[in-house]
Amino acid sequence: MDHHPHRSTTAVSTAAASTTAAFGTAVRRPISRRRLLGLGGGLAAGVGLASVLSACSADDATTTAAVSSSGGTLTMGINATPDTLDPGATGLALTLLISFALFDPLVYWLPDGNGGSVFHPGLAESWTISPDASVYTFKLRKGVTFHDGTPFNAAAVKATYDHVVDPRTKSKSGLGALGPYRETKVLDDYTVQIVFTEPNASFLHQQAAGNFGISSPAALTKYGPTGFGNHPVGTGPFTFDSYQTGSQLTLLKNPKYTWGPKALGDGPAKLDKLVFRIVTDDSGRYNALQSGQLQIAMNLPPNNISAAQKSGRYQQLVVPSIGTPLGMPINVAKPPTDDPLVRQAILSAVDQNAMVKSVLYDVYKPAHNVLTPITPGYSEAASKTYSYDPDKAAALLDRAGWSVGDGGTRTKNGQKLNLDIILFGGGGLELPTQFIVSELQKVGFSATTSVQPFATAQASFNSGVHNLGSFGYYGADPYLLNIWVNSNAIESGFNWSHYNNPAIDKMIARANATAAEAARNNLYQQVGTKLMQDSMFLPLWDVAGAFTLSPKVKNLHQTLNGYLAFHSATVG
Repeated sequence: MDHHPHRSTTAVSTAAASTTAAFGTAVRRPISRRRLLGLGGGLAAGVGLASVLSACSADDATTTAAVSSSGGTLTMGINATPDTLDPGATGLALTLLISFALFDPLVYWLPDGNGGSVFHPGLAESWTISPDASVYTFKLRKGVTFHDGTPFNAAAVKATYDHVVDPRTKSKSGLGALGPYRETKVLDDYTVQIVFTEPNASFLHQQAAGNFGISSPAALTKYGPTGFGNHPVGTGPFTFDSYQTGSQLTLLKNPKYTWGPKALGDGPAKLDKLVFRIVTDDSGRYNALQSGQLQIAMNLPPNNISAAQKSGRYQQLVVPSIGTPLGMPINVAKPPTDDPLVRQAILSAVDQNAMVKSVLYDVYKPAHNVLTPITPGYSEAASKTYSYDPDKAAALLDRAGWSVGDGGTRTKNGQKLNLDIILFGGGGLELPTQFIVSELQKVGFSATTSVQPFATAQASFNSGVHNLGSFGYYGADPYLLNIWVNSNAIESGFNWSHYNNPAIDKMIARANATAAEAARNNLYQQVGTKLMQDSMFLPLWDVAGAFTLSPKVKNLHQTLNGYLAFHSATVG
């Protein structure tokens, strides 16, 4: 899913007293390891942390290479059309990738290159968090200007957040990511306070994910809540030049840019021009890369990625993300998956490692959890709840009263052990599902699979006509669990498992109200463990952004959400 379609940590506490981070003393958030996919809500702005480059360590935060000349044009082929260029309104992770080139957040949250993460000053040079994490106070940089010449100040921050919560903006991801938002207060020209009605410990992570890039108040007024999406004006390293709808987006270097975080470079961008070319056809994107029309191709199919790697002509960058793995929600309310033994059998019958190797060409990492390994609150122990054991799966089905019948399919009271599987089109699960069905057939399941457009599939999932669905989420904080696990999200949200557990709802709320990070992550670990024990989700592989690139491209940086940052990028 979009956002919003990173782990167990020894963390720095933000409780007990107010926590302040100032320029040059960024707060480090260690990560023990390392958004639905391009869909709405908390699903877009978000796949993360360390990159896997063919010639680099998995913990490298930047592509490494000899010094390349500045200037020139870098063209990246993207696999979808942005829904808007307004980060506050978007529901797509892809738009947020683009927004990182146009907008700056108040605070950046980036990989540290050693398996951890660090907060860096953005448009705020320092910040203070109240002991209960309900009030965030930011001291702002001076001397910053928007692309249209408007001065940056506290009024611009207020205008940005007012824009996100304005009903006319119809925010898809940002509004949900704000949580219990109350107001933005201007204390003086360069001090601003963002206030919540209750503790909101996820906010510093959320504001760094892209939805809250600070926008020009003059442009917001000039173009209005919906028009701004066609005329984006930020403070970032690139300025908006032109957009040929459905074809390409062109950005130009911002020569005045001197306020970016040192972790992403120093001074203005090195490129003169950054072009995002829309090539939705997978083979077309790969062909354009091979012909030199593109220097980067985003999210090629695994078979093309494998071919590109074998050719020796390209580098492969896989950017892990905070979020929920690609996987299959298991409907706990519809027979036969309303029986915990049947759900446990499903999780025991599927070999994610073999699936990733044979179907995904080892491009991605197999998943065994409801959170990806770089997500705060990830539990290594929860990932060991199930392992591939077809004999155990068969025994569980025996216990549940399902007997092997003719052809190997199990029956009970004259009914076949059949699973209704519904996928949404374009989610990348069609071929993996064929593998999964084969695995399940080995222990006695039969299955009926259908692929539906997303809007149709969402209605099917909410009504509960499926046994297995499809889901994945790029995020910025483990509070994303609230989006697809909360009992209130069954009829119209993303709780496609129809999992109704008020105790888990309360624990997630409690975690988000816990300012001390170690205690907060411990609560999320407990949530993740319980969700795996209740076998309400079949994880398959960890969400990640995949970028196949010419070796001429150097000095890219990655975010914690599966994006790339182009602040220092060069193409030689």
